[in-house]
Amino acid sequence: MAREFGLEHASTGNIFRAAVSAGTPLGKTVKSCLDGGKLVPDEMTSRVVREMVIERFDRYILDGYPRTVGQAEDLDAMLSERTEALDGVVCFELDDEEAVRRLMGRLVCKACGANFHRRFMPPAVAGVCDKCGGRLIVRSDSAEEIVRKRLAEYAAKTSPLVPYYDKRGLLKTVDAAQEPQKVAEDTRAVLKAL
Repeated sequence: MAREFGLEHASTGNIFRAAVSAGTPLGKTVKSCLDGGKLVPDEMTSRVVREMVIERFDRYILDGYPRTVGQAEDLDAMLSERTEALDGVVCFELDDEEAVRRLMGRLVCKACGANFHRRFMPPAVAGVCDKCGGRLIVRSDSAEEIVRKRLAEYAAKTSPLVPYYDKRGLLKTVDAAQEPQKVAEDTRAVLKAL
């Protein structure tokens, strides 16, 4: 959708996974957070978003950021410095048990970092990346215990963003329990309206 709308897709998850794969100091810190089922600290995440997205691109979709009210306040400050504001915030609604099932099905290419899902985006050949032929592995943050910890973190730290953005009239919700094609269709309609 980023390509379709002429926007940069800025995924903090992809940025962090690349740092983990490269073994950078940032990557080592991120890995210890993710493996423990915790969110990356706000200050570090906001700094990465500023340097890798806000300072580089004019039009983008932030994917996975902000995840806390502190990060949302950081984003407000960064955008204010540029006399910009958010167009909208998309909230994908999904119950916890379905989230667990979906997150446990994620796969990633060890070589290029491409993402797959056993059910929703399976590779053409089991265990082999469609893009580079590399080996697919289960993401380290996809074990059930880690997923449940992350959902608890979400409830405590991320769910307060819903009223934060709703009060400002920026929140748009999409029912993510639907089939992927319908979720994509609904998301496209939200982005088009923005």
